[in-house]
Amino acid sequence: MSASASFRRKLWPYAVAVVAVAVSVFPIFWILTIALKTRVDAFAMPPVWFFSPVWENFGKAWSATGFSGAFFNSLIVCALGNILALAAGIPAAYYLNKRHVPGRRTILIWLLISYMLPEFLFIVPMYVLFQSIGLYDTVIGLALIYQVFTLPFTIWLLRAFFADIPEALAEAARLEGAGTWRIVWTIYVPIAAPGIAATVILNSIKMWNELTIALALTFDKAQTVTLAVAGFRGYASIDWGAMSAASIIIILPMALFAILAQRRIVQGLSLGAVK
Repeated sequence: MSASASFRRKLWPYAVAVVAVAVSVFPIFWILTIALKTRVDAFAMPPVWFFSPVWENFGKAWSATGFSGAFFNSLIVCALGNILALAAGIPAAYYLNKRHVPGRRTILIWLLISYMLPEFLFIVPMYVLFQSIGLYDTVIGLALIYQVFTLPFTIWLLRAFFADIPEALAEAARLEGAGTWRIVWTIYVPIAAPGIAATVILNSIKMWNELTIALALTFDKAQTVTLAVAGFRGYASIDWGAMSAASIIIILPMALFAILAQRRIVQGLSLGAVK
């Protein structure tokens, strides 16, 4: 093989990666440019590539009615949703993986099916139920209904992580007199911490971006950021600058979260891949 052919062969994966990154990043870059431009520059043809940034759209977006409240609602829903998912998912994953549970296969299949079902199927019955018990338009209600997809995902993911933990550790702890709960929380949870962190991050991204359920089960008190962005669309016009700025604001928390926890994500998703 010639030197030029060898060079092209080595360069090809990097070229594909660069194109993939460019395609993924370009929409975010375009939204950011609209947020930083005046209304005239934002829709000028041909596009204006060199301009003085205008930051007032970000202030307008944050101070818009309901947006900051929706932002904190989403943070609370993500926190509560993860707490509930882990509180139920960790014990369930342990027992479904390490103990003989009657009908375990059926339970796992049902969890997988419930995770794959379209979200709108749950809206009508949950709307009636939430209205009757006072959970409609509340962050607690959203955190609970989000368990429809976060809990099955948490159980399935944690089962894989727990399966890679040697049973000999648990047996040694039992010989020392440790009970099941102590074994779970002092052995399995610390060892599977990277996997738990990856689960939390993926669940948070799913809940942060969810729209269908939030649209149906909230009105004004528990609106999330995905609904708040739509508020910049008026009857006959759209404030594109403020909407774009709001979009960048809601992208930042999950992006920063993923960047800061990147090591945990890689550790968690690769846990047990290499024996």
